[in-house]
Amino acid sequence: MLNVYFERIIPLMQRAGGEVHQIVGDELMIVFGKSDEPDHAARAARASLLLQRAAKSAADGHDDWPRFRVGVNSGEVHAGIVGAASGHRKHGLVGDVVNLAARLQAEAPVGGVLIGAETYRLLGERARVEALPPRLVKGKAEPVGAYLLHGVKSLQREP
Repeated sequence: MLNVYFERIIPLMQRAGGEVHQIVGDELMIVFGKSDEPDHAARAARASLLLQRAAKSAADGHDDWPRFRVGVNSGEVHAGIVGAASGHRKHGLVGDVVNLAARLQAEAPVGGVLIGAETYRLLGERARVEALPPRLVKGKAEPVGAYLLHGVKSLQREP
């Protein structure tokens, strides 16, 4: 079942400009903007909606298959080799931005995409969202802004 999902989703995310950083069980961590692309938030937001459509399509006819939740957050992360000097090591991305993305994912409705305040700010008027009440999440003393993403308009280029 997971391979059916991932065979559709992983190539789709790569074509959208994302890098599949890790797979943990039925979760994917996909990274946009590692090379400081100015439109990384829009790419990530559009890709998250594509992911949900692909997952829904893959699960058609399988009512017992899990459905996905997506969290998108933007900002600086810490990257490097994580682990001991020998034995198991991996390239890791860590920090508050990553943690908040995970919390948003857990708060997202099944089949939905929840974006953080910084992603919303970067998207600006392109974002079609539903503002949700600020939510208390693990690791944050104050409630965080969250927006249910419905769409991302393309930028219109002037002639």
